[in-house]
Parts: sequence; structure tokens; C-alpha cells
Amino acid sequence: MPDVSGKTALLFGATGLVGAQLLRQLLAHPAYEKVIAPGRRKPELTHEKLASPVIDFDRLPNPIRPLSSDHVFIALGTTIKQAGSAEAFRKVDHDYIVNAAKTARAGGATRCLLVSSAGADAGSRLLYPRVKGETEEAVREIGFPATGIFRPGALVGDREESRLGEKIAIWFSNLLLHVSPKILGKYNPTKAEVLARHMIEAALEVTTGDRLFAADELL
Repeated sequence: MPDVSGKTALLFGATGLVGAQLLRQLLAHPAYEKVIAPGRRKPELTHEKLASPVIDFDRLPNPIRPLSSDHVFIALGTTIKQAGSAEAFRKVDHDYIVNAAKTARAGGATRCLLVSSAGADAGSRLLYPRVKGETEEAVREIGFPATGIFRPGALVGDREESRLGEKIAIWFSNLLLHVSPKILGKYNPTKAEVLARHMIEAALEVTTGDRLFAADELL
């Protein structure tokens, strides 16, 4: 039976592709009476349920001012190209995520829902999948009673900034989804709005322990 009582959701990454979908769906969901979406800038969306404090991710975790919540959703992430270096990429995709999770746990969150990536592998020789895998392991070790790790394939949705290459990738992903929803298995393209829905559903399930969601489950 799903947990449908009033909850507070803590959302990191509300201005990104998946985070924006999570924000809209959390605000519309009757199970959540409050949504806290901290970030470096406030989301454009305003809502009576929404609190959006401006924070410095370099100062997390902050035990002096914990962000109290029931469930934490983490949709932070960048690319090596956007970050500018391997070190900057790891800072966002590992350090910021792990510290956000620690902050949420200190504030009482019992469930953590994390956006990772298809192919995440802490033992990989490649930087991107290795950092994703190391982040997954570090979040698991924090000790949430329930942790859901989501490994989407190429994310499909409307981005604030979209280069020609990204538009072609999105077009091709949509074509593959039309041909066969599971054509690429664990590397299947994943619609951002569908991923957000699955994350919220998982948060409200009465379960404990760690669970991994591969791209071919996120349809």
C-alpha cells in the first residue's frame, strides 16, 4: 500500500531537465504538502507549497541548519564538457550529490531517490560511469532506510539550452521509442517526465532497503 499521508519533499536540482519535471509533479501530488527546492538560483515556478532557499553547495552538508524532510529527490548533474574539467565534473556529480544526501539524512529524510545513469560502474576505467558508480555507492552508505537509484538512458525532454547535436539525439531517441519502447534495454532512452513519475511512485511505496531501476523499467 502506498504511503499517502502528508509529506515534505526535498528536491535538489529543480532547475534541470528531470528536476523541473519532479518539481511540477511533486507540487501537484496530494501526498506532499510541502516541497523544498534549494539551489543556487530560485526556480521560475512559484507555488503555495514551494519553498526555494538559495544555498551554496560548497557549504553542504550543514548540520547547523538541516533541511527537514521525509523524502529527498536528487537530480543534480552536469557533463564533463559543461563542467570544464574532470575535477569540476566530479565535484558536481559526486561531492555535491553525496553532501546533499547527507544534509537530507541529517534533516530526517527516510527515503532517497537518486538520478544516476545507465552504465554506472565504480570499477570502470572511464570517468563518467566510474564517478556515477562511486556516487551510487557513497549514497547507499549514508544509511537511508530506503534508497532508490535510477539509471536512465539518454534523457528525452525540453531543455533550456539545446545544441544541434542534442536535438538530433532527442529526435533519434524519440524514433527509437516509437519503434520499440525497450529496443536498447538498459540503455533505453528515458522521458524525463516518466522518470520523475517513477521516482515519486517509488518514494511512496512502503518498502525498505536499496533498489535499482534500470532504463528498461522506466517506461
